[in-house]
Amino acid sequence: MIQTDFGTFDGASWERLCQMAFKLKFGSLYQRMPASPGDYGIEGWTTDGVAFQCYCPEKSYTQDELRVAIQSKITRDVPKLKLYQAQIASRIGATKIQKWLLVTPVFDHNNLHEHARKKESEARAWGLPILHDDFTVLIQDAGYYATEFEQCRRSEGHPLQMGPAVTAEDVLPRAPEEFEKLIDRKNRARLRDKSGSDSFETELRKFNTLTESKFLKCDAHLATIERTSPQAFQQIIRVIGHYAEEMQELQVAWTGEPNGLVEEVKTELGRRLEEDLKGTMGFSDARRLADLMVSRWLAVCQLDFSE
Repeated sequence: MIQTDFGTFDGASWERLCQMAFKLKFGSLYQRMPASPGDYGIEGWTTDGVAFQCYCPEKSYTQDELRVAIQSKITRDVPKLKLYQAQIASRIGATKIQKWLLVTPVFDHNNLHEHARKKESEARAWGLPILHDDFTVLIQDAGYYATEFEQCRRSEGHPLQMGPAVTAEDVLPRAPEEFEKLIDRKNRARLRDKSGSDSFETELRKFNTLTESKFLKCDAHLATIERTSPQAFQQIIRVIGHYAEEMQELQVAWTGEPNGLVEEVKTELGRRLEEDLKGTMGFSDARRLADLMVSRWLAVCQLDFSE
């Protein structure tokens, strides 16, 4: 799975979205090449000579790793035009392929264009009857189909995702070594009204233990969600990340009691999780995750207040 500005994808979900986008963009000119008995290096073509191949990295690569992966995909698939020329010809008829497009979520290394020029030059030298004399290999990222992707998401009832992707690293920073001291300081402020009680220190220790337990459970709980439902996990991370940004302003402007701020944050985060993950997460699950997340924020200092 990789994260992009347009969503989170694996190979199957990327190809599925691309197929819908091609049909929207090119209409009746576009013809899909089902993978049975083989796609022969193209996953669709237009009757005016454009062939498409989709590629989605299996994970988040470094810039150089992504360059190598895309380059390898082009190297493997362009020769299939020669290897399967008879099968392709029997399916595309009189159409000559003028452009072979590799459609991938993102690429950010211009050496790939140099590699594409080498492969198209090799393909032209084959003199294949299915290829146009000006045969060209091109690379397209998700931005070429932004309009169609939005239409597809809306037609399936998905909310539009705008802005850069939110990563788990953004939302789950490492806890500082002194997290127990942070929890103690904040919980003292939350229990300030009970500070005169003889049992205050005992109650505070219990409260701290409960907060620490929830904090430690939070990452394990999110890891379980990621393992069982990667797409739901990415949506959860996005909701939490966006609310964390808003929370920074809320805690500065807050004029009420510290515990009132904590409860406000829990309630609002739970509401947003339930609303944005309708059909995936109910009220109780959303509230539990919000409770765990707020304990984590107290431990790592994303949520703080003046004593």
